[in-house]
Amino acid sequence: MSKCRVILVRHGQSEGNLHNQFLGHTDLELTELGHKQAQLTAEHLDSIDIDIIYASDLKRAWQTAEHIADRKQLSIIADSQLREIYAGKWEGLEFDKLWQDYGEDFKVWKEDIGASRCTEGESFAELYERIIKELIRIAELNDGMTVCIATHATPIRCARLKAFGYGFDKAKDIGWTSNASITTIDIEDGEFTMIEDNYHEHMGILDTKLPPNV
Repeated sequence: MSKCRVILVRHGQSEGNLHNQFLGHTDLELTELGHKQAQLTAEHLDSIDIDIIYASDLKRAWQTAEHIADRKQLSIIADSQLREIYAGKWEGLEFDKLWQDYGEDFKVWKEDIGASRCTEGESFAELYERIIKELIRIAELNDGMTVCIATHATPIRCARLKAFGYGFDKAKDIGWTSNASITTIDIEDGEFTMIEDNYHEHMGILDTKLPPNV
């Protein structure tokens, strides 16, 4: 089996990012800035041959993928397995409210994300299993091809953790990717190799990141 190159694109700035909300599966759209970021990423990918595009079916990821698909003249495959972590009681809440109402659980998220669980939602370990299994499935289906996947911050963090060869105890150390950033990983026989991590220099002054209290 030959390898599959997977280009993971985090969605552009969403309405939830703008208003400091923990979205999870809460389905909000990109902001105007988010669309501009997605367009810059699509233009940056002009020089890279992409065979197929997948996206989380949540609007912020789907709309990001549309910018890439339009330039590549490709359709998009919707994949609910690529969604952000299911946040349970945290869905849609502002971060200050999370600290106030679910401070004990959210403190674990902040300090040791690999051991965390969203209150009455998905754990990081469960998300990791879901995402890695799905990325391997996609890679096997598209052996020898280059696949672009528009998804979310925590799923990309899972893929990066796998590619770096770290255990869950190191998840807290690798940080978040920027909005509309590009992380490129080769997948071969279930093994992940990091090619380029969190590339976002093409954003210039439009670069945005998650706030430090996430």
